Amino acid sequence: MLPGLTGVGLRPDGVCVVRVERTTGRMPSVTLVDFRPWGDQGQDKVLARVAADYDLARSRCTTILDPNEYTLLLTEAPDVPPDELRAAIRWRIKDLIDFHINDATLDVFDLPGEKASGRARSMYAVAARSTAIQKRVDMMTAAGINLDVIDIPEMAQRNLASLLPDDAKGVVLLSFTPGGGLITITRQSEIYLSRGIDIGLDMLKQSQDTAGLFDRIALEVQRSLDYYDSHFRQAPINTVALAPMPVEVPGLVDYLKANLNANVLVMDLTQIMQCDVQLPPAMQSTCLGALGAALRQEEKSL
Repeated sequence: MLPGLTGVGLRPDGVCVVRVERTTGRMPSVTLVDFRPWGDQGQDKVLARVAADYDLARSRCTTILDPNEYTLLLTEAPDVPPDELRAAIRWRIKDLIDFHINDATLDVFDLPGEKASGRARSMYAVAARSTAIQKRVDMMTAAGINLDVIDIPEMAQRNLASLLPDDAKGVVLLSFTPGGGLITITRQSEIYLSRGIDIGLDMLKQSQDTAGLFDRIALEVQRSLDYYDSHFRQAPINTVALAPMPVEVPGLVDYLKANLNANVLVMDLTQIMQCDVQLPPAMQSTCLGALGAALRQEEKSL
């Protein structure tokens, strides 16, 4: 088996392949980054070619689900023994998802932090469509890809945030895809809050009212910070990081700096990872999900 973990990220326009190797005491090392457009060949042929080119049959590979293939829910943790937890969660969330609970694959993870006085312990539940899981497995298997882990974007973003020195005290990470945005709050490699927003790169590029969009983004970030402050017994977070973007959105960083009581920075993965390959900002943005997935260290997955 080849060293490291290889992220295979499926996008509407193509596939990203990223390999990350870890050595104790050193920054993670990016040893492979590639993006292949689907073009006229179609997904199956492009995936098979990528698998052959990078020997993905002999690699531990991971991929992330699309946001429409799962639901992330914050729920009260049932007071049951650990071996009964998933069954209890399944019963608890069955009316909160838009597909039948028998068609769901579940995973759970704890919400960290001290329990507030008098408040029940909370946890996150991930409910993915079993058909989506199986479709992804079948697609990867048919292409000759050794799929070991299936993850979600929130966890991939958590992995990226954990590379920032600011993660020790807590950091807000804001990322954008063409169709939307994702806000996460993490501290010491644990995720406290996740919130999707309906403003994406396409809207930011095409809108005539960027100031209005900037205001909505800043408001969502501030709401997230306010929620964190009110629900967790932790010191306030004062760092907001903007994930790499394919092109700079003029005025966005300055607007966030002027309207948030926080230090606002733009992530550059080449400063927090050892890069054995060229990784310009546009490629960082394109392959962000696959990069985050390839940084995974847990063994458990959906």
